[in-house]
Amino acid sequence: MIINILNFLAVIAAIYVIKLGSDYNRGDNSNQSFNKRLHPSEINYLYKDINYLNRAILVTLLELKRRGKIEIEKYVRESRNKTLEDFVVEYRFSILDTSDLKEHEIIFIRNIFEDKDVITTDELTQKAINESKFLSDQGDWSNYLDLSLERQNLYEESNKGLSNKIKILGLIVVVIGVASLVRHNILGLVSIISALPIFLVGINMGIEKSKEGRTLLNHFAQLEEMAKKGSIKHNLGEEDLLELLALSLTMKYFLPIYENSHKYDTINLVTESINEYGGSHLDDAILRGFMGFTAKTRDDTLDTNRIDYRLFK
Repeated sequence: MIINILNFLAVIAAIYVIKLGSDYNRGDNSNQSFNKRLHPSEINYLYKDINYLNRAILVTLLELKRRGKIEIEKYVRESRNKTLEDFVVEYRFSILDTSDLKEHEIIFIRNIFEDKDVITTDELTQKAINESKFLSDQGDWSNYLDLSLERQNLYEESNKGLSNKIKILGLIVVVIGVASLVRHNILGLVSIISALPIFLVGINMGIEKSKEGRTLLNHFAQLEEMAKKGSIKHNLGEEDLLELLALSLTMKYFLPIYENSHKYDTINLVTESINEYGGSHLDDAILRGFMGFTAKTRDDTLDTNRIDYRLFK
């Protein structure tokens, strides 16, 4: 009888914690007006973490071009492996101005150019393949993105205690479940299943964003959903378009939006050179030049599933 009551309480606890996590993640949706616009790479890192670091790299390059800090030129070279393709689309980056840069932009430029003024994605590819330090340097750069978000109070440390308590509750629920199964009580399985969302909420709170950070996350999630549903019809400015790219929209969803917007040299670099699968050649060059991947992007994927994240830690 007592074990049945404990299993019942475990389910009630799971429901309560799920509700708590839902309320916590909702953020302050009543305020969708932000005093400042995040850097595109900061948007990407806040919303996607390192899962789409290739897009953080792309929007950083485009943002630097937009502000006149670098120039980006497309060129075509003959393929070294004719069995795969005859020609390869590459990009040339040139430094124009290094004043008024964010700290993570300074690190980004230093990692790419080192002591040069001009570098190509072809040269970067050789570094990505042959120099592990080049890859780990990108991990260092992502740490500076993380630091920038922290300095803007988009992370929150005050919930560590609550997070630990919830995780302990999850452990107790697991113990109840195991004890029930040992006694051949099938309700133990329900308790063990109930422990999973409790653990997830506890872990989530332990790495949670601040109130403003959560509001921004909800804003970006809504924006991505609108874009994928084709609900964004109005003319977008250059920074708004960079924001959508930072959310890791693929060409399938981004191109229709850009067709209804003003045309910009920065965005044209992404949209005017499309590969045979509907992906952007610039996305391909980023994957190849910064990560050493030869796989091409498609209209509905950025092909990040093979990234070895250990190289960015």
